[in-house]
Amino acid sequence: MRVLSSYPRSSAPKDGATWTGVLGWLRRSTISVTLLTLALLLIGCGTLGGSNGALTSHNTGGDISGNIRIVGSTALLPLAAKAADLFHRLHPAVQVVAKGGGSVTGLKAAANHQAEIGDSDIYADPVLYPDPNLTDHIICVVAFTMIVDPQVNISSLTIRQILAIFTRKITNWEVVGGPDLPITPVIRPATSGTRAIFRKYILGGAEESGTPLTSDSSTGVLDVVAHTSGAIGYVTTILINPTVRAIGIDGVSATAQNIKAGRYKFWGYEHMYTLENGINATTAFLDFMQTPTIQQLAQKMGYIPVGAISNTVERTGA
Repeated sequence: MRVLSSYPRSSAPKDGATWTGVLGWLRRSTISVTLLTLALLLIGCGTLGGSNGALTSHNTGGDISGNIRIVGSTALLPLAAKAADLFHRLHPAVQVVAKGGGSVTGLKAAANHQAEIGDSDIYADPVLYPDPNLTDHIICVVAFTMIVDPQVNISSLTIRQILAIFTRKITNWEVVGGPDLPITPVIRPATSGTRAIFRKYILGGAEESGTPLTSDSSTGVLDVVAHTSGAIGYVTTILINPTVRAIGIDGVSATAQNIKAGRYKFWGYEHMYTLENGINATTAFLDFMQTPTIQQLAQKMGYIPVGAISNTVERTGA
């Protein structure tokens, strides 16, 4: 490796050389060794985690800096939180905080400069959010599923049955083939983008009636359904665990294949909305969300790549 090719080749002083020549030769040799050592050190410090597929460290000397506040969708929150941690490891001078609160909260926060990024399960209505600088960044697709108290031993409900349950026309599980047990629908607050999708594509716009949650939290819905006899609710498939029973809709389960084929209606795009678009930490984070590292992480977590349902009819209202 020729690192010091611009310097003259050194040779030992010949017989009869003056002390001045000797000192000059020593000085040039010392400089050469020092520069070579520094070059080798720089080459050896280029990665974080080696070449085994781990994150590659960016230059932190002149690296980006700043604060990124992410607020909104609790369906996207698991991915946003993990991405925020990974991004901070790459760029220690950038502080990224991801919080929930619901899609409407996220849209309002982005539109009112209260957050750099507003996460949302739904598209921003231009009537409600008229700022032309509000920019949509679609990250992935998420499937939602109906969940019930584990003691409710049914595997699927029809859309008509779900509508009747959430409008309180059916109040006992026995009517739909379940146990003789009162039904307790768990209602998400108005700030929920998941609720907006549920009302539009499953209830046909009908108003829900049931036990309202005081805060918009997907994990909160999961917890209430798991610990309430006869409860029913809906959450992203990302969060499903053995404390609840996930059930199908019209005999169809929440999979990417069923969504792409148009057989399953309860799904949505996950959006990140921004106002200030340019060369800054927020832009770098949004670019990071589209990298193979994050998109592969999203798939492992249960999110669906946008390309996986590319033939599905585009949704513009929710």
